[in-house]
Amino acid sequence: MEGLDADRIWEIVHQYKLSVKQKYESKWSFMTGEQESFSALYTEPLIIQKNRNGSFKITHVHEFFHLYRAVTVILQGDSGSGKSLIAQKITLDWASEEFSTSRFYLVFYLRCEELMCISEEINLIELLSYSCSLTSDQISQILQHSPEKVLFIIDGFDELRLSQDIYDMSAHTNPLQKAPPEVILCALLRRYLIPETNLLVTTRTKNTVNKLLKGQKCFTEIMGFSVRKVAGYFQKFFTKEYDCVRTNETLLTACSIPVIRWIISEMFKVGANVTSGLETTTSIYVDFVSTLVEHHCQGLSQSVPNLLRSLGQLAERGMLEQQVLFDEKTVNESISEPAGSPVLCNFLSKRRIHQETMFTFMYHSFQEFFTALYYVLLDAEESQRKVRELLHTVERGWALSDWSDREFSMADVEVRHTKLLQPVILFLCGLCKKEWIPSFFEKLNMAVSISIETQLKEWISTYSQRYQSEHMLFILHCLYELHEKSFIRKVLEKLVLIDLSNSPLKRTDCWVLKYCLQCCEHIRNLKLLVTSDNLKMLQPELYRCKELW
Repeated sequence: MEGLDADRIWEIVHQYKLSVKQKYESKWSFMTGEQESFSALYTEPLIIQKNRNGSFKITHVHEFFHLYRAVTVILQGDSGSGKSLIAQKITLDWASEEFSTSRFYLVFYLRCEELMCISEEINLIELLSYSCSLTSDQISQILQHSPEKVLFIIDGFDELRLSQDIYDMSAHTNPLQKAPPEVILCALLRRYLIPETNLLVTTRTKNTVNKLLKGQKCFTEIMGFSVRKVAGYFQKFFTKEYDCVRTNETLLTACSIPVIRWIISEMFKVGANVTSGLETTTSIYVDFVSTLVEHHCQGLSQSVPNLLRSLGQLAERGMLEQQVLFDEKTVNESISEPAGSPVLCNFLSKRRIHQETMFTFMYHSFQEFFTALYYVLLDAEESQRKVRELLHTVERGWALSDWSDREFSMADVEVRHTKLLQPVILFLCGLCKKEWIPSFFEKLNMAVSISIETQLKEWISTYSQRYQSEHMLFILHCLYELHEKSFIRKVLEKLVLIDLSNSPLKRTDCWVLKYCLQCCEHIRNLKLLVTSDNLKMLQPELYRCKELW
């Protein structure tokens, strides 16, 4: 293709923007099957910028791209915190020519989970063409125009299957040089390729991506929705149910997590009662799956317990192999329901990727939940074996993280995988307490292996003593999901120190800490990093601390 003039480039970019808008302007409701406006439903969560000295401030992601040139912004958040929604909203804002993204001439939205479906080696230009409606020739010409006005959004860094190739790779500087997709993306992060561009990377874990990055970088973290925004959302879209949410502090706090707010919204749409008995994250997921079963599981070719076990087996396979997209053949082998059946589509999203139909769990946190559900539905011996292996993997990852050096190594890959498996343990803690969610299992006549409760409690007791700082917040969340006051008291009153000062506590973290403090007569030493609003929530219970930092 000959060199393009400015008018022709403008026309190509304009057509590309139209295709982006068409793709992201609407979202489907799982419960009702209706299309909804993405922009109308979108709520910006609180985002903080974390500085090297440990301080932080509330910010907006797009602010960094106005303040800096050739910057990499890392957006960190747990499963279900809304990272992909933010990435898609920035892409849509650019296509809609919103002011916040006006400095960018071109935006490429790269979903790592989809790029991992590419089996052959490709070059950067081909990789970009794979992810958008532009041809390789058009991309090659446009990138020469103003590379400093290009934004690459790399969404889901955790889905990249990193290997020794990344560790050993030399400077990969030629955009036409072929390599596996993960090598190309890491070359972008290291600024071997197109060093003048801007990057936004979403991730659940930050250490691995941090070690790969070169140049100017800013670290941000999603803190969830403010109480005001949660209340405003339900007041606007669910007027009848608003008072139920507003007066239920547990539910109001839980809905500060974007995926939980989505779950509650979907249940409201079908008239489900979600105002009682939802104390833990696990109980909310159980209630949602129970509602799906009740409303959408008629005409199954197998029993509901068998369907849930099959979904759990598929989920576990993906968790262990770091896979979130499954082809039709894999789904059909795992689940006897036809891959395209309406029933299955209530649990798995169908996505068309380059002429191939792929399936994924509606949110990654549901893959974590179904993995845990699969473990508790196994017979006692097999359940204990699976849980023992999971706990051992996490233990090993924690031990490796203690001595991992500043340079990227294969130990970082193992540590990262450990972090991604931790939510499965949280759900196990919630599911093994059968008395908290009896109706779900009894209604479906499902036997639950409660033998793993002892395993989990022994593990928590041991590692709460060993890790009183770095992993303490995770252990508190495990205790909250167990929701057993006497055990929480037994664990926490033994500790010399509870150090939660590594990172600012989210509202849900403070709610968990508040409950755990209520279970204890006293705590020896507590260290916190917390906003003034969240401190107000904790204040009535802080008198239990002999020393408070």
